[in-house]
Amino acid sequence: MSEDMKAELQHWQARTDEMQVAIERVREDRDEARNKALLLEATNQMLMDEVKQLRSMIERIQVAMSQG
Repeated sequence: MSEDMKAELQHWQARTDEMQVAIERVREDRDEARNKALLLEATNQMLMDEVKQLRSMIERIQVAMSQG
């Protein structure tokens, strides 16, 4: 194998290694974003349930106040 071919092979091997590292970082970022999204969805659902309960309480208070 000529020196030029060895140099080119080394170049492409280095690029491949760099791309593998970049892919791993992207996967880690994706997994972290997915976990955050799941947490936010759960938090949102909890808050929506709480708002529903509070609205119900307010309606009962309004009814009680209107009845004297």
